[in-house]
Amino acid sequence: MGRISDDDVQRVRDATDLVSLVSETVVLKKKGRLFWGNCPFHGEKTPSFKIDPGTDLWHCFGCGLGGDAFGFVMRTENLDFPDAVRRLADRAHIEIVEEGGGGLPAGRKERLIAACEAATDFFHKNLTAGKSPGAQQAREYLKRRGFGIDVAKRWRLGFAPSGRDEMTRALLAQGFTREELVEANITLAVERGALKDRFFGRIMFPITDLSGRVIAFGGRVVGEGHPKYLNSNETPIFHKSSNMYGIDRARNEIVTSGTAVVVEGYTDVIALAEQGIGFVVATLGTALTERHVKLLGRFAKRVVYLFDGDEAGLRAANRAAEFIDATATPEAGSARVDLGVTVIPDGMDPADFVSAKGAEAMRALIDDAQPLLRFVIDQRISAHDLSRPEGKSAALADAVQPLAAVRGSILAQEYVSYIASRLLTTPEFVQRALAGVQVQRTRAEEPETAAASAPLVPPVIDDNQSRAERELLRTVTLAPSVRAEARELLSEEFVLDEGRRVLLGWILDAGEATKQALYDAIVARDRNVAESLSEWLVDAPDVEQIEYAFREISVRLKEFALERLILGKKAALRALDAARDQAEYDGLFREIVNLERQRNALRSRSMNPTDGRVE
Repeated sequence: MGRISDDDVQRVRDATDLVSLVSETVVLKKKGRLFWGNCPFHGEKTPSFKIDPGTDLWHCFGCGLGGDAFGFVMRTENLDFPDAVRRLADRAHIEIVEEGGGGLPAGRKERLIAACEAATDFFHKNLTAGKSPGAQQAREYLKRRGFGIDVAKRWRLGFAPSGRDEMTRALLAQGFTREELVEANITLAVERGALKDRFFGRIMFPITDLSGRVIAFGGRVVGEGHPKYLNSNETPIFHKSSNMYGIDRARNEIVTSGTAVVVEGYTDVIALAEQGIGFVVATLGTALTERHVKLLGRFAKRVVYLFDGDEAGLRAANRAAEFIDATATPEAGSARVDLGVTVIPDGMDPADFVSAKGAEAMRALIDDAQPLLRFVIDQRISAHDLSRPEGKSAALADAVQPLAAVRGSILAQEYVSYIASRLLTTPEFVQRALAGVQVQRTRAEEPETAAASAPLVPPVIDDNQSRAERELLRTVTLAPSVRAEARELLSEEFVLDEGRRVLLGWILDAGEATKQALYDAIVARDRNVAESLSEWLVDAPDVEQIEYAFREISVRLKEFALERLILGKKAALRALDAARDQAEYDGLFREIVNLERQRNALRSRSMNPTDGRVE
């Protein structure tokens, strides 16, 4: 697609009332000048989600998410930024012009979705009312799986007939072009310009986006045939690595329960949902990807991988360890997602198990899911003969590999001790083995996904220093008047965390920009970072209070910097021999005395301020 101009983005923003937009899905109540409601992104009973009409920003003080109208639509409908702009432009009846680009022209995406919807209706009618032997065979198969016509209607299941390319001819008659049908991957262009149905002789499972619109299909062969399952190829409206079967239906229950269960088959999702377990989704004919994990992490605090009990299921569970990263650690805070795994016993798949054992037994399996890291470590250790030194050495090398992505976290420390106990060695020995391990991402993904994988665990910084740095960011965010003065703090000497230092520089570069203009300036660099500022921009205190807080925090950061410098000098002084290195010793001693004098002056000035400024 082409680029949407900044002017069009601004027109869409100006035409979108955030309160009205959010009110379409969230019940809001006005308190003072703010609007409050229950957050749509995590389950809660006490409202912690609020909107500031003055800035057109929202923030949830429960889960920490926030942003503008575009960010809200991106999160609720799983859209990227350009599609969120298009979505809100349609809502406001604004025509936008897309400049350049060789992708879909404006409006074409909706045509492809409409074609998929029309195909769904065609397939569904063939399943429920078709007289052909294939349709009858499809109904019998579904009945054997426990899916009657009522289930087929709820899930819009269908049947693609064999033979005369009936679906393609039916949709052409409805006004869709041959190019649209081919681009949606429901029709194939063959020799000499002829067209043929992409799917035939298969039970059809419509795949939808978060809004419930059909964007692709999965087809299971009826009777003998290969492949058993045939899925849509990648199209402009469908990406296997970032869509999941059943996500539109499961989303609300995932938010309510806090848990998302991932299975491998479409029928598994349907079987569990029909038994009342509605927080279940499936991958789409591909292995689990990091995008799937990030998608589910928007709605769930716990993701459980529910795998078949056969050898392939065990391998899939082991591969899932590739997606363990810093979001699985306690240090991730509100962004943390716990990863668990349950393997269905007796080689059964989830649909067979829930049919044979019932919903309560399935819920018990899900509740008892083992932490994914523990499962993977146990699997890797069990694969080796620990009675032999060579086997124990290989087991150690395998077992520490999944910890590389969370190295430095409390979680990694706990599992270092666990591996040591399993291998009858010391934690220090395991820690040394871990130190030399690199993070591995073996599965091929889209380039931007691979580049964003395995975020680093932030460095450990003293709590007082960390709080002071965060307060500095808050004050310069809310008070443009202090930004010029804050520039002297923009160095490693005062702000230790590199990420906060970069953000401080971005804020200072915005000059005198007010709240909304500052938010837009940071969005242009990194939308996720900008959204993290919503906590401060929504319902901010008076600027005068912020200016006073800035003076206080400046003194504190300078004092911390002097303390670190003094401690370093004192350590160097202790390493010297006063008699042998007298000149160096005396010079270092005088430096320490001078630094302590500066520190004491700072302390005195903060306790007895004159004009409130720190020189």
